[in-house]
Amino acid sequence: MSENKKVERLTFIIMALMFALLALGIAGSGDYQEAQDQAEFYDEMVCKGLWGDYKGRKPSCDTAQYVAE
Repeated sequence: MSENKKVERLTFIIMALMFALLALGIAGSGDYQEAQDQAEFYDEMVCKGLWGDYKGRKPSCDTAQYVAE
């Protein structure tokens, strides 16, 4: 195998690995954001009195965003 072919193959492998890591990073941050959104929604529903605190998280309900409308 010529030196040029080795460089091309190594470049392809590195690019494929970088793409895979990028894809995993994007998916991972999306999962984290979804978990944060769900936790915020849970706190809001508990603070408004629409749900009981069945998870036992005892959210702080003193902020204006949780005042029942």
